[in-house]
Amino acid sequence: MHPNFIEIYHREISAKGYQPDPDQLTLATDLNLIYQALQDKSSNPVGKPGIYIWGPVGRGKTFLMDLLFFHLPDETSLRLHFHRFMAQIHQQLRQLQGKADPVELISVQLAEQYKLICFDEFFLNDIADAMILGKLINGLLSRGVILITTSNRPPENLCKDPLFEDRVRPITATINQQMQVFNLTGNTDHRLRTLTPAPCIFHEEEKLAQHYQSISNTEPSYDVVSVMQRPIPVKAVSSDCIWFDFEHLCMGARSQLDYIDLANRFGHIFVSQVPQLGSRAREQIKARGTEDGSQAVKAGERQILLGNMDDPARRFISLVDELYDRGVNLFLSIEVPLEHIYHEGSLTFEFARTFSRLTEMQSLEYQQRKIEI
Repeated sequence: MHPNFIEIYHREISAKGYQPDPDQLTLATDLNLIYQALQDKSSNPVGKPGIYIWGPVGRGKTFLMDLLFFHLPDETSLRLHFHRFMAQIHQQLRQLQGKADPVELISVQLAEQYKLICFDEFFLNDIADAMILGKLINGLLSRGVILITTSNRPPENLCKDPLFEDRVRPITATINQQMQVFNLTGNTDHRLRTLTPAPCIFHEEEKLAQHYQSISNTEPSYDVVSVMQRPIPVKAVSSDCIWFDFEHLCMGARSQLDYIDLANRFGHIFVSQVPQLGSRAREQIKARGTEDGSQAVKAGERQILLGNMDDPARRFISLVDELYDRGVNLFLSIEVPLEHIYHEGSLTFEFARTFSRLTEMQSLEYQQRKIEI
């Protein structure tokens, strides 16, 4: 048993040869209060019962949160990507349909089981999630659950849609009042440290086919698979590998739930013919509730700025997020250089994280890592 989390942090960066970072050390010092409180079941952390960590990509937000999580008992700690966390909440809501105040019941159940809940990549673009989260977060914090979240945005910018402001404002207020807000800054994207190259992104379809055959030990053969009870054509499928055309995986009515399903079933996912996704944004009218998600909420129409390829780009971002979080290997054939795949449009901020993750995915360090969560 380590006496404190600061020691754990120092040993981890030394063992992996990571660059010391003073901002990370400051966060590790704050996380140490939570670590010590959870080791001593009779005490509570000093200060606010949770930390909202935000900052640019690659600064170590997920690294530090996961390091803490892995050194605490599994039976009292929960760690999920935000998409996966909300998918589970929606599933529980369906099971509790007809019950009075189901969100309150879920917060009671979670608080009875967990002392610490961590979720990664917190961001709101779905009104159904916003309607649920305010009450859920309040319910968890009031019952002594410690929350740790990571995000690329400060609490005030959790949702970019001004039409959602009335739904998001209570969540923002709760975070600012009841959680420590930590801006993990720094000049270094640690994901872009020296990595051992292991190509997984190609411009030639033939190289993608060669990688599929070498990993799966089977010849590609067209088939159809069921994902979330819906059929999708595939170029090939084996016990641990599956190969899609981009249009079938990201151009249609798909959501993060499909990508969660795939990440649960396959260790290697191949995607052909990824096009250039960025394009000049233009005004469109879109019915509220038509976003990809586990539930739709109809609430009139809203005016938004979208490029021609922003919907598939958003799905591609969700795909990369889910596969990265689960340690699934992703192999692509792309039509333009990776740095040009999204160079203009309303999702430029979001795609910076995707680019950073795709860069790390092209390394042995990523492809050989083990994910146990």
